[in-house]
Amino acid sequence: MRRATALRELLARHRLTGDEQRRLTDQVMAGLAGAGLSRMWVPKRFGGSECDLRTMVDTTIEVTKGDPSAGWVHWILGCGDWLTGLFPEAGQAEVYATGPDTHVCSVFAPSATARRVPGGWRISGRWSPASGSAHAQWAMLGFPLPAEAAAEHLAGEAADHDDLGFALIPMSELHVEDTWFTTGMRGTGSNTLSGEGLFVPDHRVLSVMPAVRGDAAFQGAASRSPRYRSAFLPTLVTHMMGPYIGMARAALELVSADASTRGISFTAYGRRSDSTAFQLAVAEATARVDAATALAHSAADAIDAYAAVGTYPDAVFRARVRLHFGHVVAQCCEAVDLLVSAHGASAFAEASPLGGIVRDIQTAGRHAFASPVVNKEVFGRAVLGVENITDFI
Repeated sequence: MRRATALRELLARHRLTGDEQRRLTDQVMAGLAGAGLSRMWVPKRFGGSECDLRTMVDTTIEVTKGDPSAGWVHWILGCGDWLTGLFPEAGQAEVYATGPDTHVCSVFAPSATARRVPGGWRISGRWSPASGSAHAQWAMLGFPLPAEAAAEHLAGEAADHDDLGFALIPMSELHVEDTWFTTGMRGTGSNTLSGEGLFVPDHRVLSVMPAVRGDAAFQGAASRSPRYRSAFLPTLVTHMMGPYIGMARAALELVSADASTRGISFTAYGRRSDSTAFQLAVAEATARVDAATALAHSAADAIDAYAAVGTYPDAVFRARVRLHFGHVVAQCCEAVDLLVSAHGASAFAEASPLGGIVRDIQTAGRHAFASPVVNKEVFGRAVLGVENITDFI
């Protein structure tokens, strides 16, 4: 945490350049690696740290406060390491053959075609958005995995519908299409990856749905470390709370910093800090961000506690974490909106750090897993025992 916090000045200094270049600078990536943040979820046997989930969340908050795009990439690449730890050990060894600071980006969407061949798969497709791909050596990409093949892969029973597969593919075998032209999160470099007829051996393929459900076959195949036995989607979305909380906390700091030196136009207030309306906006935003942080810490601690005793949480618990994730996103977006309204129109200056946060959180808030409405329905169905709208719980 101390090393993550110490990076803030470097990250802030390179934020505009990252936005302009639509990728993080090499100096930022070197800073993250030098602070040990690039190996936090790499398995220990390959030189990683296997940090607890709360530390992952909190370091992501700190990195995001310096630069939201850097915080997002830290989350994405960290989860890439954690997911790699779920693959067969031969696949993990191949990824980390060059050391623990190897980066793995990921795109879950199975926008590909695949056919079974001796020893593996031939896969073709286009995958986006691939955040952090400019700095990755490997990509973890989704593809449709027939139920029979998924059962064969984990020596279990075939499901009644096709599975989602993840394939680990070297970036050297993929084409990067320059497609990331956005209003926010520009520095994430979330371009499109494509490839034709890529051979992926079985040891670089993961059958995803057994991992999502915590099936016995998956638990038996997973790493011996409790870090890689934790609940699949709850782990990912709890870590994902970090960038949103970090952006909201940075906005709080920025708006509060000059409250005693700037007034409110066309009023008698020479200092914003004297305004009751301004005070209430800051207080309300703080309450929302504090509540979001508490939910993130609570989820992280509970997920790690389950993993430590080797118990996979039930669907209601997992859906509750997804519910809380949607609530965290909503609270952080609303907190930033309150603060920007209190700060005024200068927040929307292109070079303003606060304006950058507005653009970034509005973009990040539209992530498919972040929808508060969808996540409420997912939890409502789970807790009431009604057939759900998604398997990703």
